[in-house]
Amino acid sequence: MDTLTRPAIAFVNPSVGFSDRRKSKPIGLAYIMAYLEKAGFPSSGFDFGDSEDDAVELAALYGLDRFDVVGFSVYNESFRAAVAMAEWIRSRRPQCLIVLGGPHATAVHEHILRRHPCVDVVVRREGEEAMLELVSCLHDRAKLTAIRGTTWRAPSSGSGSGSGSGSGSDCDGGGGGLLVNEDRDFVPDLDQIPFPDAEFVSHSGYPDLTYYDEVQGRLKAALTICSSRSCPYDCSFCGVLTIGRKYRSREAERVVAELLHFRERHGVDYQHVYFSDANFFVSPTRALEVAEALYEADPQVTFSFGTRVNQILKAADVLPRLKERGLRFIELGIESASEPVLERLAKHVKPEVNVAAVRLLKRLGIEISLDFIMLDPATTLADIRANMEFLRETGFYDYVPHDHLYSALVLYEGTPIRDFYARRFGVVFDPDELPSPFTLFEVPEVQRFSDTLRAFRKQWQDRIDGALAQGELALASIGDDGLSPGRASHARLQLDVVSLRHAPNLLTERLLADAEAGFPLLDAGGLEALLPRLGHDRVPLHDLIERTGAVAREAGFARAPGAVGPHGRD
Repeated sequence: MDTLTRPAIAFVNPSVGFSDRRKSKPIGLAYIMAYLEKAGFPSSGFDFGDSEDDAVELAALYGLDRFDVVGFSVYNESFRAAVAMAEWIRSRRPQCLIVLGGPHATAVHEHILRRHPCVDVVVRREGEEAMLELVSCLHDRAKLTAIRGTTWRAPSSGSGSGSGSGSGSDCDGGGGGLLVNEDRDFVPDLDQIPFPDAEFVSHSGYPDLTYYDEVQGRLKAALTICSSRSCPYDCSFCGVLTIGRKYRSREAERVVAELLHFRERHGVDYQHVYFSDANFFVSPTRALEVAEALYEADPQVTFSFGTRVNQILKAADVLPRLKERGLRFIELGIESASEPVLERLAKHVKPEVNVAAVRLLKRLGIEISLDFIMLDPATTLADIRANMEFLRETGFYDYVPHDHLYSALVLYEGTPIRDFYARRFGVVFDPDELPSPFTLFEVPEVQRFSDTLRAFRKQWQDRIDGALAQGELALASIGDDGLSPGRASHARLQLDVVSLRHAPNLLTERLLADAEAGFPLLDAGGLEALLPRLGHDRVPLHDLIERTGAVAREAGFARAPGAVGPHGRD
């Protein structure tokens, strides 16, 4: 196959800036790459997702100007980096076809092409079929610009210089010098898409994905699998709405086949599956079919997934069977304990439903991974109070990591909640920008509450996390008789570890009470005046951290291990 029919293709995941979340390959691009590979169009993948390096320097370092087609998958956070790379590629290789796709590109496709001449085409919604047509028709411009699900500049606009510029029909399509082709139907049968078996050059590498199974008492190699697409619900803050709400799922047999495929491909005995679906539990019957198929293939395989609280209650009778078949935890979209906030988020549930779902899972012994939005722009102190009471009453004071305490609603482009706040504030958000969620609070007391809480996080959270990880490892290694004569007992260390888990919660509650009173403590003594005294002898937080570290060093843990996620995930 010559270069006319087999162009050099690259797919790029641009940086969203530093992230302390687990880094894994961009599965959306991996599916597109596998789909093209099956059709005879191999491609190269580049993942800069959490790089803090300059975007142009990365593009130069990895030679992104040597490709005929470069596709970027973009989110609000990564859009600026994608444009910087695209401009550099355009200046070095004018004939390169530069393609943008993903949630952000879909939401503002017309704006992108009007403002950024370095971009030739936007692929809207799903990318597999449209990208295959693009690379197949690269040298037939009449067909190229007529591909369904794509947006181009109309020839009359005269912008851009890539392969797609100045091509296509004279039809204006979407008006304003744009050619907006009709939407493409969603891929109806996900089982026809190859497994996302694509490799990426990663700037920072991928750590091994693991899960510590407390039931079986061992660390397991884990694999992420996406077994469905989209979600039929309409939460106002969710980027899934941008791509579309048409829910489709894969057959249970294909899910098992993917697990077995990557076991052989990687030479790793994966025994836990993290389902990355937007909503795995849309059909409880189908969820049980997947669980049964995994169990039949290997009874040692465990799994976890994410879903909504109302689905937990509707399918309560299925959950015990799922647990028997290896369900270990559920990522639960609680979001808030405040009814006004839940209404703004279009969750269509009441706070008592959140409570009932949590209590059901705890009664069944199924762990919970918490999705929570502590603050949104219209949050009041009463909303925060409702959240803190919920966390205390439902047992989340022992929950780590503590990210939920610091979380704030992000106004992604294309979501109804962003439009809601644009109207509420009487502003027009720049489509290229993602406004900081920590600068939009309407209530001054909430703004000061958030600023102070973020200052605590910056100063103390890493130290708490390190000491907590050390202390928990030490507890696992020593007996009830203590470390040595005259030193801390197992029971005292255990209390110190629990106190460290509670410390950010207690600080948040003290700060909230101070805010409700008009900030007298904060005004008088700053953040230090709000720090709780903790442990069996109620020592300052600094002393508790130091003491826990000293005990851990005596037990043989001189340094804290890497950050450990909730319920054994790291």
